[in-house]
Amino acid sequence: MYIPPQVRSTEWRRFYAGMVFGIIIGYLLFVFINGQLQEQLVEENIELSTKLKDAEAKYENLLNAEEEEEEEHKEGLTVQEITVEFQNAKDLEVDKLTQHQLSSMVKDQLTSVTGSKIEEISRQREIIISAIENKQFKVDDFIYHLTVEQLVIANELLISLSIEIDH
Repeated sequence: MYIPPQVRSTEWRRFYAGMVFGIIIGYLLFVFINGQLQEQLVEENIELSTKLKDAEAKYENLLNAEEEEEEEHKEGLTVQEITVEFQNAKDLEVDKLTQHQLSSMVKDQLTSVTGSKIEEISRQREIIISAIENKQFKVDDFIYHLTVEQLVIANELLISLSIEIDH
């Protein structure tokens, strides 16, 4: 194999070896500096994104607070939710699943009450009581009769019931 005369001399070998080492050192320096800059950019991006999320959350909270104030003002005089309580469920040993099914049946009976004005509901309280007391609720193989013990009409309609079981 033919080797050019420039490569045979030690000066040229040192020159080529220096170029190779210089390229390697330059590349490693480039990778190191690029990695440092990339890390700084990622940290800055994370910091800015958290600041943006915080600002968006504050903005949403302000909007929601304003909307809630408007809704409270508008809907402050309406029934928002129906809550059913059973007074003698522990005495009769009625399990939680049956209580849940009975309360969902009662809530289904009174779906038209939600969103209605409190004054209208207070005028119709006898109708609500008779609608619950005159209906038989069947869960599994048992028939339940419910008696209204207490009825509280506010933004949350609270109905306190006692259970009677017919087999």
